Amino acid sequence: MRKINGVKKKEKPIYKRSSVFRRYFGFTAAIVLGCMVVLGFIMIVFVSIQQWNEKTETLVSNARNIVQIAREYDSSDKKQDKHTAEILSNALNTMSVATKSDYFITDTNGDVMFCENSVNGDCETHKKMKIGKEYMTSALDKGFSNYVNDSTFGMGMFVVSVPITVTSANGGLNTVGAVFAVEDAIEGLLPYILGILLVFTITSIVLLGISSMAIYQLCKGIAIPLDEMEELTKHFAKGEFDHRANENYKRGYFSAFAKALNKMADELAVNEEAQKSFIANVSHELKTPMTTIGGFIDGIIDGTIPENQQRRYLQTVSSEVKRLARIVVSMLNLSKIEAGEVALSPVEYDISKQIFDTLLSFERRIEEKHINISGFEDMTPVTAYADKDLVQQVIYNLFDNAVKFTPENGTITVFCENFGKKTRVTIRNTGAGVSNEEISRIFERFYKVDKSRSFDVKGVGLGLYIVKTIINMHDGDITASSVEGMYTQFSFTIPTKE
Repeated sequence: MRKINGVKKKEKPIYKRSSVFRRYFGFTAAIVLGCMVVLGFIMIVFVSIQQWNEKTETLVSNARNIVQIAREYDSSDKKQDKHTAEILSNALNTMSVATKSDYFITDTNGDVMFCENSVNGDCETHKKMKIGKEYMTSALDKGFSNYVNDSTFGMGMFVVSVPITVTSANGGLNTVGAVFAVEDAIEGLLPYILGILLVFTITSIVLLGISSMAIYQLCKGIAIPLDEMEELTKHFAKGEFDHRANENYKRGYFSAFAKALNKMADELAVNEEAQKSFIANVSHELKTPMTTIGGFIDGIIDGTIPENQQRRYLQTVSSEVKRLARIVVSMLNLSKIEAGEVALSPVEYDISKQIFDTLLSFERRIEEKHINISGFEDMTPVTAYADKDLVQQVIYNLFDNAVKFTPENGTITVFCENFGKKTRVTIRNTGAGVSNEEISRIFERFYKVDKSRSFDVKGVGLGLYIVKTIINMHDGDITASSVEGMYTQFSFTIPTKE
């Protein structure tokens, strides 16, 4: 329970699972998942390239081993020809079976001379194969390694070629053919890619589970408090100031934010009550004099009030009209000040004379209550630099309060002095004083110290608020102090001319 202006307010904490929570959790989880997918794609591409390079190096190495065997083949020696041909065919067959690739040897024209099935006779597959000139040119030069898609080798194949060179009779090198190695790219890379995908999928599931729990806790600690506070502000917008935010969040900044919201709610609730009180006060203050004025004027018109008493009643009517005028002027001044329509016109003048002249306007009321005035006997001229008319309003309101709350035979003391680059004015009156709780709120708009209205029967709680606003416009300061049963004192400072 919270107390606002003496009224207990029930706290209504809000615990509602947040759409912000769902969006924040989903967005964060999607980012993590997206990063993992991108990482997996990059890993697959990288490993595929690595595997491609390794596969190429293996095919080239095997092809070079076959080249070494092929160099021993001499077609002019028929006896050696048959023996070497068998060795070469067996080597091609062994290499093809072991590596699941297709190894074969061509002559310089691109016709297949030996393949894995040559040992068993003519191979129908390679017998019909004819390597095109575009491939043979590179194969007989330095060899090549490439990924091809055509009718010669097939679709999606790794193809590697190494030229076969032999030493001629004159000591030169002659290229007599080329060794080709062909392997299905998909069959060569698929096992590795599937293995990587399996490991990556298992790792991703584990990491996604761990990260989801971490994200959940993070979102719960951030999004839910934000949503609760969003709901809270919606209640405030509807004028429901009895709701409060939970201040026991684990994260300190949310607790501080919640405390600030709760403080704002307290102030809004107080302000709302003050405005309701203001409306009631204004209604009463306007109604009472208007009823009095109407009653006396009607009495004069219909002859109820004797002619010899009409002057006295007309004086009462005049007093009530002035009272209405003061209320209206206060409200208009407040409106202009808050709208920024009041501009300062500072001049240098003797503020002590202004204080004295203002006090003279309260002479009748002072005499009626037999109030003693002190401080003027020692006062010397004091120079101030301010807007004379606005400061006049400040002094008038402070004297009006002092006279209003000073009991009969009480005392009002005035001090005025220059110190440094400032002018200070202090007005103190004896009387009941103000409690510490109320003195801290005495400059609030619409606030009235005496809510029972037993003393302040002619105010609406704007005078001291206007006073503080005017002093702040001058870059000055105003303070209030009081000791209950003894006195109340107001002191303000305004700058002097540099």
